[in-house]
Amino acid sequence: MIDPSYLRDVLAASDPDLARLRQAGRATLAAMAALAVLHAIAQALGQPTTSALVGINLATLGAVVVTDVTPRDQRITTACIPFVASAAVLLGTLVSPYGWLRNVLLIAIVFAAVLARSVGPRGVGLGMVGFLSYFFALFFHASVAQLPLMIGGVFVSAALVYAMRFWVLRERPEAVLRRRIEGFRRRTALALHHLAQVAAEGSWSPRRAGAIGRAMNAVNESALTIEDQLERLGPAALTSGVAGPELPARVFALEIALERVLSAVESLTTSGATTDGDRAAAAKALAAARLAVRAGDGRRAGDGRRAGDARRAEDARRVGDGGRALAGEETSGTGGAPFLDDLQRAIEDLLRAAQHPWRPSPPEMLAGTPSRRSAQVPVPAPAPLPSSTPSRPSAARESTLRLAVQATVATSLALWAGEAVSATRGYWAVVAAFVVFSRATTVGATVARAWQRTIGTIAGVFVGIFVSHAVQGNVPLELSVVFGCMFVAYYTLQVSYAWMVAAITTLIAVLYSLLGRFSPELLYLRIVETLIGAGIGALVAALLFPTPAREKIGGAMAEALRSLGDYLDAAVVERTASRAHLLGATRALDRKLREVREEVRALTGGPPLRSSRALSRVFLPFSAVFFYARTLVDAEWLATGSSGSGSVRAAGERLAQNARALAEALEGRGGKAVAPAGEAFKAARCALATPVTSAPLTALTALTEEEARLWGAGSPAVVLKWLERIDASMVLLDRVAREAGLTRPRRRRKRSGSGAFLPWGAVQQGPGEAAASSASSASAASAASAAGLRSSARGSAIRRP
Repeated sequence: MIDPSYLRDVLAASDPDLARLRQAGRATLAAMAALAVLHAIAQALGQPTTSALVGINLATLGAVVVTDVTPRDQRITTACIPFVASAAVLLGTLVSPYGWLRNVLLIAIVFAAVLARSVGPRGVGLGMVGFLSYFFALFFHASVAQLPLMIGGVFVSAALVYAMRFWVLRERPEAVLRRRIEGFRRRTALALHHLAQVAAEGSWSPRRAGAIGRAMNAVNESALTIEDQLERLGPAALTSGVAGPELPARVFALEIALERVLSAVESLTTSGATTDGDRAAAAKALAAARLAVRAGDGRRAGDGRRAGDARRAEDARRVGDGGRALAGEETSGTGGAPFLDDLQRAIEDLLRAAQHPWRPSPPEMLAGTPSRRSAQVPVPAPAPLPSSTPSRPSAARESTLRLAVQATVATSLALWAGEAVSATRGYWAVVAAFVVFSRATTVGATVARAWQRTIGTIAGVFVGIFVSHAVQGNVPLELSVVFGCMFVAYYTLQVSYAWMVAAITTLIAVLYSLLGRFSPELLYLRIVETLIGAGIGALVAALLFPTPAREKIGGAMAEALRSLGDYLDAAVVERTASRAHLLGATRALDRKLREVREEVRALTGGPPLRSSRALSRVFLPFSAVFFYARTLVDAEWLATGSSGSGSVRAAGERLAQNARALAEALEGRGGKAVAPAGEAFKAARCALATPVTSAPLTALTALTEEEARLWGAGSPAVVLKWLERIDASMVLLDRVAREAGLTRPRRRRKRSGSGAFLPWGAVQQGPGEAAASSASSASAASAASAAGLRSSARGSAIRRP
């Protein structure tokens, strides 16, 4: 039986800040209002409603193309929309009778619209408005007599869009932050739910591993979106009472604590020494922890606080029951007792991080024991450690120019081929060729987008034919279906481009029925024109100034690994940076990981090509490296210069060197395979007087009570465990990257440096990735594989607009 609270968590976590709901609502309501107003104006002027279709389409478009970060910039871009659209409509209407001229101008507008992306979000939005407004003028065969109504409709629609965005469904930054914090908790609870299921079953099935991977990725993305929103709010976040300066550290603490719980569950289920009673006790404790995390801090307005306190008390009782189950008689004396102890410590750390108030705390709550430092650092987010490679803004301009040339050539060929098939519908091929270059910067991403465009069109045509026949003749029902499809299209836009295209194609089919122009043959023609446009776009991307996904992803990984080398120097080798500075550096690594994840995600949803699967496999150990590196923030004992710290620093220096060597290999500069740092770890263990074993996980049993109290997750034994796992994951990454061809020498070209075009996604575990190539890394390869299972779906939670 499915837990209703689990379904509520899934629903809340799917759109935590309601961004998709707001976007779809704005587009639909703006279109409905524009239809009502412009239909009345058209009737009053004695013109057909079709004359107002340009304005209605602009109302929908204007609600979704504005993606500026600050409200001020959003207002400026929204105010610019009617002027750009009016100029494009006027130009399209005037040149419509002259075939050669309108085609030349169409190609020129395509070039300008793509080149405008180098300006930033405003250039992207206004470029799309200009292109589509010109396209609508040609597609609807606008005449000079219709110009006053069309241009008037453009300004009316822009006013409605402005009202929807800033008055009716406006975004409240403080409310968005609250919802993102709540979404972070819900996603953490979902991860604990799946971990409880794994603990109960005692094994990692592919389905469970995928679910945990997606959940862990969603947690990481939620943490980053909270920090992004804090940056947007600035001092207002502190003065409004929404959050305190310690919030980023508390979010980080809960995220790291969750990852330690996952590591403990992985150890428990793969040890082979646990009994059914052990697993049942672990599952019970994890389920109880999930309820406590869901409760939040309980501080609500009015009577909500009392209800929240009661809820927390009940959850604490359940967690206590779970904790006693872990230490109960049914588990005593079993071989799984050390793993249960490890899990119990991880859950306790998780609950300490989760049960702190998430709003500004009184000073007495910000002072605590060293074991609580990770959740109580009342300092603003610091600047990250400097990158090894400076950003190069010129790389962005070069990439945009390349895309502009590709899009211009593709639309020119699509226009010629499309008009050869149909003189009146050739523009469908032009649109298909243009949009496949939107948010696609590599050959693989463009092919994937062309594939989704084609699949969505085919599905939408057949659904549209069925729906059109079902509602034909019933105008209110047809209008309801049109606006319903519009809502679905823009609600799913950030989830799946194919779903969005299918919904728009269904909308077009019903709209033709509403206008009395419906015919299945016309929709079949849309499939043909889409195949032409999308196919030409993919071919041009592959043949003209191609940027292989292999090179782009390899370059992005290399940039991230250089930053990782700097981080290892600061966190382990030198250990002179403050904890706050290391937290900032860790988040900088997370953002680089997100960039690479987005680039790989751009390849998903495309045709099942071997190259795409190989690139996805590489992300598995790559993400594991960064997952383990984040935990080194807690290694505060290294700063004390205690006995044995020198050997650990030497091991860290070796890993930093390996990271930089891997970066050079991923850039195609050659080099030997990365060698495991087994000897360095052996020396470190001897210096720390801990047993040398072949399984790093057993090092957890060497923790003394005093050590756990003073250092907790940052103790020497635990730090060595994480360093060994970083080493194993690097060795695995080097092997898999070489198998995928990422380290092959390639022609010299300028590095993009900043990785500004790196967007990616869901990755599945490849076969054989749980084994490393040497004895010293073999014991930690299962840990790297577990991290890969966690990371395997990280990109699925980041939706591309």
